[in-house]
Amino acid sequence: MRKNKFSSKGPQLSNQLQNTPRGGKWASKFEDPSASKGKGKPEDVKAKKGLGQHFLNDLSIAERIANLVDEGMEHVLEIGPGMGVMTKFLFERLGGKLMCAEIDTESVEYLANQAWASGLKVWKGDFLQAPAEDWVAIGKRMAIVGNYPYNISTQIVFKMLECGVRVEQFSGMFQKEVAERLCAGEGGKDYGITSVLLQAYYSCNYCFTVHEGSFNPPPRVKSGVIDCRLKTELPDCDYNALKLVVKTAFSQRRKTLSNALKPLTSAREKFVLPEKWGAMRAEQIPVADYLFLAKSWTGSK
Repeated sequence: MRKNKFSSKGPQLSNQLQNTPRGGKWASKFEDPSASKGKGKPEDVKAKKGLGQHFLNDLSIAERIANLVDEGMEHVLEIGPGMGVMTKFLFERLGGKLMCAEIDTESVEYLANQAWASGLKVWKGDFLQAPAEDWVAIGKRMAIVGNYPYNISTQIVFKMLECGVRVEQFSGMFQKEVAERLCAGEGGKDYGITSVLLQAYYSCNYCFTVHEGSFNPPPRVKSGVIDCRLKTELPDCDYNALKLVVKTAFSQRRKTLSNALKPLTSAREKFVLPEKWGAMRAEQIPVADYLFLAKSWTGSK
């Protein structure tokens, strides 16, 4: 795996950029951002609706989220630092262990001009388009944290799950209903695809709710902060098989599991749904049983 290349002279801007579907950029090499001097005032950064930006301005909330990150982490990625309200607390604790991914040019330029951010590593780019080798640290205890943009937060969860390496801690802020969904247990309407896939690998805890007034501009909904820790014992089933079974089951969540999984049971004669589950619905099946079904699917070839 090629090594990430960082300079130690402060926040970095890229000189090798690639267009991405969201209109952002991604790169893995950096240069000294001398062109951004003089753009370090708060009024230089405007929240952009297309990027789902709602800048956190409550210092106490920012510190609470930053403090969720385990001191023992050796590599921490903050997604969407924005104007650095949470970043400052993270950087004070973690120093060179912290790196940030930010798609917004104005935010990157703002951070490049903050005295407290000297030495902070910032990637200018779209995290969803970043190759895993550019942000994963093999062999190190890794955490991801952020005030995640509402419009891509679920995609960030999938990106983390599918990067090929198990991130030890995944924490941060989501739209409240998304946060509740990620931590939901079986039996309720919030329990769904992301609940099962995330909880198959992580113990998830809903920490606290954040009100609209803690942001600029304020969103129309409340936010929720979660903290997810990698389980000690990980499932031995194939992730893609799990994802297939779960997505198929929830694609018609009002139907019984027997009917919802018919595309799979009819495709493979050896893939048989246990009789006691046939009359149940997708939201009634616990994570452990979905893991069983995923292993059964893999073994039914």
